[in-house]
Amino acid sequence: MNNMMFILCRYLRDAGFDAHLFAMPDEPSHFHPEADSYEDSYKTYFYPFKFTRSTLYKKESVLELKRELGDFDFLIGSDIAPAVLTLIGRKLDVFIPHGSDIYALPFQQKRPKKTDRVWWQREIGTLSRLQALGIREIDHILFPDEYDIHFPFKNKLKTKAKYYNTSGPMVYINQYEDLEGRDQEFNLSHADEFKQIRSETPLMVFSHSRHNGFDLTGKMAVHDKGNDHLIKGFSKFIKESAIDARLVLFDYGINTKASKDLIKSLAIEANVKWMPLMDRKEIMYGLILSDISCGQFKNSWLTCGVVNESLAANKPLLHYRKDDLYTAEYSNLYPLMNANTPEEIASSLFSFVANRDDFGNEASQGSTWLYEQTVKSPLMIIKNAIETNKDEPLFISPPIQSEIKNVLKKHKLLDNIYRAQGKFRETLNRK
Repeated sequence: MNNMMFILCRYLRDAGFDAHLFAMPDEPSHFHPEADSYEDSYKTYFYPFKFTRSTLYKKESVLELKRELGDFDFLIGSDIAPAVLTLIGRKLDVFIPHGSDIYALPFQQKRPKKTDRVWWQREIGTLSRLQALGIREIDHILFPDEYDIHFPFKNKLKTKAKYYNTSGPMVYINQYEDLEGRDQEFNLSHADEFKQIRSETPLMVFSHSRHNGFDLTGKMAVHDKGNDHLIKGFSKFIKESAIDARLVLFDYGINTKASKDLIKSLAIEANVKWMPLMDRKEIMYGLILSDISCGQFKNSWLTCGVVNESLAANKPLLHYRKDDLYTAEYSNLYPLMNANTPEEIASSLFSFVANRDDFGNEASQGSTWLYEQTVKSPLMIIKNAIETNKDEPLFISPPIQSEIKNVLKKHKLLDNIYRAQGKFRETLNRK
């Protein structure tokens, strides 16, 4: 997710560790190392597994896992890594979740009606049980406390792990230095489009958050990015100023139509530029060309992909942050234009135009904060853990191994039953 493990692997290799990167072969293309690197040296230490989630439990998949990971004495992972490693009896030494892999997957969910039983058992049911057992054995979990505010899980999750209020490095900061002047080296597909937008306007406002719709409720409320607040605030700004500004948005999310309809109703289509889903290395180029980067405006987040990328690009950040949620844990927070409502967003844009130099200085402070909190701090935690566990690989305890065997026996039984039922129904339908 967001190339988190690739970023960490690069920093560890920079620090002298013999680190290698393994990934599932069916990851989305924009989470592939190629999507986040301007050169291909990663190919010497990157290995996609042959198995997928659908073939995870096969004998040959387990043999592949043993063959590929058997010589490594320290394992760091995200997503379903805790579950995968249970198949070979290995502990994940450090778990760096991306979100749902810790607050949702380890907890049993009810199968929705009409969902294929074979698929559900394989991709959710069994995986959920193995994830919970794998997490129970982990010693170190790097995951921001703020997630427990939005997705309470800690009191329900059985684990002996020590939690650290941080994540792994999410952005490889070094590669973005002087990127603007070096774009011809990298054959970026969208560089010319971003240059064209830049040439059209004195104020380029950049937002690469997902578009999930507005005023979401229930479980979806936490996924509301507040795109409507941004669009309304931007509309208010351009209608009350003499500046021909541009708002760059991305056609990404479960409901881009809501944003497009709002833009049309406000009659600001000429000032909004839509870009397609693209690799991070392309997004970062457009972000570096822009004047302001936008985060989220409905839910408070201290760190997330968009925020970290904005700080790495050295850009003034327009974003909603409820500071009192974080001040107890942090001696200082990165500077930002803190805005929640359309009116506050418009006011922030006016303030930026009037004081560009001041915001440039604050952006530099933000990039320093990013390095200290999301690179230097987690790397120190991981290095200490490696030093502590360097003597021998860690294996899952016998009691948990027994539970894992029972889960796999049940999985095989149910898989056979559900497949037989499916064939029987197919036979009846043919008749």
